[in-house]
Amino acid sequence: MTLNSPASHRPAQRQRSLWRGRRSLRSKAVLVTVLPILALALLTAVILTVQRRATLDAIARNLSQSVASVLATSLDVRDLPLVNTQLRAAVTSPSVAFVDVQPAGQELRYFTSAQPDTDWLLRAQYDAFVNAFPHKAQFQPSDRVSAYNDALKALQPGTPDSVRQHLREATATLAAQPHSSPVELTRLDVYELPNGARQLRFAGDPQPRGTLLFTMGIGVALGDLHAVLNRQLQLVLLTCTLVGLVAALSAYLAVRRLVQTILIITEAAEQASLGRIHDALKVDSNDELEDLAGAIERLRVSMQLALSRLLPGGRAQ
Repeated sequence: MTLNSPASHRPAQRQRSLWRGRRSLRSKAVLVTVLPILALALLTAVILTVQRRATLDAIARNLSQSVASVLATSLDVRDLPLVNTQLRAAVTSPSVAFVDVQPAGQELRYFTSAQPDTDWLLRAQYDAFVNAFPHKAQFQPSDRVSAYNDALKALQPGTPDSVRQHLREATATLAAQPHSSPVELTRLDVYELPNGARQLRFAGDPQPRGTLLFTMGIGVALGDLHAVLNRQLQLVLLTCTLVGLVAALSAYLAVRRLVQTILIITEAAEQASLGRIHDALKVDSNDELEDLAGAIERLRVSMQLALSRLLPGGRAQ
């Protein structure tokens, strides 16, 4: 009967293992440790992005309602010069994009924006948006440069050169300005109560007992708010990324050291199975693997002593 050494079975065993989709201990350890850390960092980034959207909506809504409340309680629509002065003072604030006031029972309408030259365009876009999306709160004005270019192209032959020059200058001025940022819309009705006080009615509020004075729409620009929250989000995401990478690298190095120790012990055991027991096994990991290596080393010494008594010359190969 012929005895085959363990080495003779190793190629066939490895081939069968490969066919079964064998993975090394290192790859398994990386999958168990590093990938969850990276997945957690990615999940944190997604959650922060979603929370940023909710935070932005809440801040914009509160800011818009606060500005609308201040204007609505002090606006006097019965004094035309005073209304224009108050509205122009309101749009000088960087956060106010436009104010729209419609007195009750009147066709007269006050619409003022931060760019008076394009009030006609913004008002048309605002009306179209409100008619199409009456319950939507965020409005994105379209590019004003395109509107001026379209108006310039639509001029009939014989139009005075002064008109064309004015449109060209306006287009150049608008092109040099930053693009329009999203606008948070707040629409409310202002009522005068029998005692002379004013009460504001936002969407969804019950109708108060009083006389409707005017309906107001106000747009609060979100450009600066977007920029601040984007910087904060980028800082948090950068911190999460760095922490995730450091944690993943630390886990990888720990797994690598663990796997290297296991490979050393495995190689020593494999050499011992082939009868090569002259090399000492030394592992300094200060853990259970060091205990395992010590046990294998004692087994190697015992085998070496036993073979030294059996082999001619009293020496193991």
